[in-house]
Amino acid sequence: MTITTILAYLLIIGYFVMERLLRKGQQALNLKPGEADAGSSQMLWICGVVSILLVIAAPILNTYQIGYWDNTIASWLGLALMLGGLTIRYWAAKTLGEFYTRTLQVIKGQRIINQAPYNIIRHPGYLGTLLMEVGGGFAVTNWVVLLVLLAVGIMSRAYRIRTEEKMLKAHFGEEYKVYLDYTWKLIPFLY
Repeated sequence: MTITTILAYLLIIGYFVMERLLRKGQQALNLKPGEADAGSSQMLWICGVVSILLVIAAPILNTYQIGYWDNTIASWLGLALMLGGLTIRYWAAKTLGEFYTRTLQVIKGQRIINQAPYNIIRHPGYLGTLLMEVGGGFAVTNWVVLLVLLAVGIMSRAYRIRTEEKMLKAHFGEEYKVYLDYTWKLIPFLY
């Protein structure tokens, strides 16, 4: 097992510690999805478990040369992506404050947050997690793991974003539609 793989594991642990510490209030800790969730929370949990298991299994795959590529630069780039993703996720969660929840729901008193990073992209937390997943694939230097993480990450986030935006449009109406006009969904200048 390489040092970058061990560091990737530590960043994953850091992600879970951060997630727990940043969730404030009963609503934020609630695991029961709201009506508008449409199974998206369950999908994210399943995809998250698959992603973590893949990163954990990568050293075994690498031992048998299944998807392994020996590239020190790629592994360190992966750690940088993971750290960047964790930082973006932290920033997004800290900015949302009490509105940072596990499941899709609108909390009493919730409003549209339009301060950084939400004044640029609407879903920075999902971008952060996606960067962590892709970074994990690079960090363990396994292209099979990387491709599966990328596919699972994009598929699950695309569904979650569609579901979340439908919920927010229904709740906030025209105010959210205006917000859509001046922000990017996930990646500035692209999407």
